[in-house]
Amino acid sequence: MTESVRKLWWGEDPELIAFMEWLGEQGFTDIRLFISTRKSVFLAVQCQELKRYEYGHSGMYVVEAAWKGEYCCAYASSLTAGSRAKIVRRLKETAGVYTNRELPQGITESRDFRGQRWREIDKEAVSECLMCAEREALSCEKVDFVEMCEYQQYEETVVLIDGKMHYLADDDGDCTVTVRVVAKDGDSAAVATKFGIADAGGWEAGLQKNLRETVCELARRAAQDAGLGLHAQKIASGRYPIVIENYVMAELTGHYLPMFYGENLMHHTSALAGKEHEQVGCDFLRLEEDPFSRKGTCRRRIDDEGTPVSKKALLRKGVFENVLYNSKSGGQAGVGSTGNGFKPDVTAGIGTSVTNVILSSEAGTCSREEMLRSVREGIYITKIEGMFAGGSTESGDFSLLASGNRIIDGKLGSAVNQFTISGNICELWKDIEMIGDDPVYRTADRACVVSPSVKAAGLMVSGE
Repeated sequence: MTESVRKLWWGEDPELIAFMEWLGEQGFTDIRLFISTRKSVFLAVQCQELKRYEYGHSGMYVVEAAWKGEYCCAYASSLTAGSRAKIVRRLKETAGVYTNRELPQGITESRDFRGQRWREIDKEAVSECLMCAEREALSCEKVDFVEMCEYQQYEETVVLIDGKMHYLADDDGDCTVTVRVVAKDGDSAAVATKFGIADAGGWEAGLQKNLRETVCELARRAAQDAGLGLHAQKIASGRYPIVIENYVMAELTGHYLPMFYGENLMHHTSALAGKEHEQVGCDFLRLEEDPFSRKGTCRRRIDDEGTPVSKKALLRKGVFENVLYNSKSGGQAGVGSTGNGFKPDVTAGIGTSVTNVILSSEAGTCSREEMLRSVREGIYITKIEGMFAGGSTESGDFSLLASGNRIIDGKLGSAVNQFTISGNICELWKDIEMIGDDPVYRTADRACVVSPSVKAAGLMVSGE
């Protein structure tokens, strides 16, 4: 498949041209071919040994068309002569079945947006970087075991071709590292996980040095946080000032992104319905989608419908600024697509999603230490659970199991767990008093959310 797609970009693939022409001869119209390819490499070390090494390469063709005026689609791993009859049969069988899908649009101009992000790596050198991080973590006090020390690189390519052989090509990809550390003290154990983006530059241009520095720093931070989680206690119920760790805030933010999706707003299944251009957060809160930011892992130039993506503010100074649309929802709203038409997976229809969403401050930022110093008695949240069941995008409400540390006189104190935090995401946005300078990323559902730590005036806590 890779060679076939490479030829297409230079207009040299007679097999693809013949296939598209053949579909037209069979009576299909509005033909579009969606080609998705992905390759990845994964390494994991444990106990100073390379435990897993995987290299993957996969691809899928999605054929969309109209048969007697009705939308139809078929999936195949190849377009060989032997598979053509199956594709045609499947196309005819699905005509009129997918009533919620739109007929594919034609492409006006062929463009190649690929960044060619794949970088060849030295397996032994990457393994040594991971082993160095494992040693770094194990050298820290009370660390018992490094459960996870991993490197992953991927490149995903998307090509759209219409019946006139016009095409659009784009890709996405990055290098990421993950470290999970277990600390123990007597019969108490605690776990902490850290994620990071490795420099995607060429290996010969210093990736090894940058990778070693990144993964070792993550190992130190994971070890420190695991140690802070030991000997957890319960906490009394009440309303407390809260500092939410960056990764937890990214998880919260990512869960509530569907509130900005056009179809949810139109169907009043979003807590933001009817609140466009209203204040829904504090006056220095900014939330924006930036498909081009290197802070995130999802960088695209077009969406899965071929519409150009763009940088846009969802919240500016706490005001709800922009709704996100795909072609169908944008057409229903009379505004067109915002470049947010993405497939949740290659065989699914077009939905609404995002690339990189970044939470930041319109004013200044501060360190975690400054946030802690502003709290006399509160809680530092390092983990939440039950987001899927406990967070409603329709109402904005949440009730989540949480754990973290006490904040006493501006410093981290004993670990606390088995308590529930409850509130509303819009009220939390309004209650933000400080935004940190420590952004981290979290990926979910093929999108990426970047957030620093934040300090909020208060949340209700149900404990003892």
